Amino acid sequence: MQFTTLINVALLVTGSLGYANNCKGSSNSPSITDCQEAIRRIDEGSSYGDGAEFSVGNCYMVYATNGDGEHKVDGKTIRNTAQSILDSCGHHKGSYGTNNNCDSCHVTINYRAPK
Repeated sequence: MQFTTLINVALLVTGSLGYANNCKGSSNSPSITDCQEAIRRIDEGSSYGDGAEFSVGNCYMVYATNGDGEHKVDGKTIRNTAQSILDSCGHHKGSYGTNNNCDSCHVTINYRAPK
């Protein structure tokens, strides 16, 4: 009985941990200026779904659910999440969870080759 309870608690905890934030990405770093402009262009009052892209210059910025459905999220959440990446990740790239009841939902900032 106790062993089963421990397994159930372990599964509950691991299932509710959410997205694993990271500061990983390309070996190149995106322009902080381009990333700040991308953040400025996000409409805080709008709602965005899987694949919404906000890229500017060589700063790739996207909201994604990793195949977990649309999971609409407001622009303010995306802006705040993107800003957290810029503030916390030394090379201005990474992926952070959006904490919107979706364990795989996240914002990614990375380098992209100039067009």
